[in-house]
Amino acid sequence: MMYADKTVSCVGICQSPMLSIEAEMNALNEGQILQVTTDKPDLVEMVRTWAGERGHTLEEEHVTSGVTTIILRKGRVAPVEAK
Repeated sequence: MMYADKTVSCVGICQSPMLSIEAEMNALNEGQILQVTTDKPDLVEMVRTWAGERGHTLEEEHVTSGVTTIILRKGRVAPVEAK
């Protein structure tokens, strides 16, 4: 399993999981790793779609005892301002 720079756990009750995932990903730098764990298959689908739309890479995905762990690498984000 890869080392994650940040983790989001959405096992059991999880309010606004995509908002939490997006906020944590926004706090990372390009190339850093976000680990998401969830027991909800529909959230797994949402995360896959969301990551693809935003250029993040799904590095790993595995299921243990009904909990899916998704490892995402932050992709390049369009620059907001010139450095």
